[in-house]
Amino acid sequence: MMYRKQRQMASIEIKEIKKEDYGLWDELVGKSPQGTIFHGSDWLDTCAKSLGKELRIFGCFKNGHLLAGCSFYVYKKGFFKIASSAISGTAFGGVILEKARSDDIRRREESLNDAIESLCIALENEHFDYIQLVNSPDFIDIRPFMWNGWQSVVYYAYYLDLADFGKNVSKDARWTVNKAKKGGVATEKSEDIALFYELYKETYMRQSLKPPASEDFFRNIYNLLRNQNKGEMWIAKTKSGEVAAAEIIIYDNKRAYRWSAASHSELRKTGAPSLLLYEIFQDLEKKGFKEINLMAANTPHLAKFMAQFNPRLVPYYAVVKKSTLTKIAEYLLRRKR
Repeated sequence: MMYRKQRQMASIEIKEIKKEDYGLWDELVGKSPQGTIFHGSDWLDTCAKSLGKELRIFGCFKNGHLLAGCSFYVYKKGFFKIASSAISGTAFGGVILEKARSDDIRRREESLNDAIESLCIALENEHFDYIQLVNSPDFIDIRPFMWNGWQSVVYYAYYLDLADFGKNVSKDARWTVNKAKKGGVATEKSEDIALFYELYKETYMRQSLKPPASEDFFRNIYNLLRNQNKGEMWIAKTKSGEVAAAEIIIYDNKRAYRWSAASHSELRKTGAPSLLLYEIFQDLEKKGFKEINLMAANTPHLAKFMAQFNPRLVPYYAVVKKSTLTKIAEYLLRRKR
């Protein structure tokens, strides 16, 4: 499927990128300032298959050159056809752009506007009932979407600078880490996904929630990470050998990400979660990573826990487009309440 937009001398084609051209897409992901592990074709394909979603990737081409693109998943929710770049295990994805070739602001913005306006036309021609593109924190200019009638939503992430991070953590964090060490808590790397998932289930059960993803999903993602050397799992054990906390950390060519975490409700007071993260940060710094996206800044109790490490707050943006049918359904639902 191909869409074409012409404006004066500019010509943008929107073409769906199929599996045989994933190499071209991944090349753009690797070079794009907005590209992350969550945009890579292997990650996208694994998530789509594991979660029963349809993967779509739209590329923006100018004179045959791929200059931008957008990845998203398609699925049904009741009668509604949804397109979203964010699903279980993937906090964001969305639009990526090639690195700017010019310092000319006017030319750069004109190129961005043409690409996004063409993308908007292509997405709207697909007749989705609800489109949600949650973009990476490095994609900040969502104005072209808003100028084309899309709504905007702001989210937040915590970024921790890993250089000398130990000097910047709060006194409370240092006290908790020392408490865990004195109590005999120890950390180690592990590949036991079944162990992680049991702790993950317990984390949700204590909130009376159903886990949003299955053990098979975690196993498929972990196998991908291990095969490509893009992540690892850590656990913290008490002196008696009980697993108190676990973390899965992933990374790309830009930074590390705190992808998924779990903790034992009765053992959190040992300080194990704080010690585990502290030692993971030390390990990442030794490996040469400059920063880690801690992710958890949109949920109050998680944000409070992460704030003890004194990270910096970084906004990231979503854009949303709703069909008339969706707007009517939302209106009726509000009236019913």
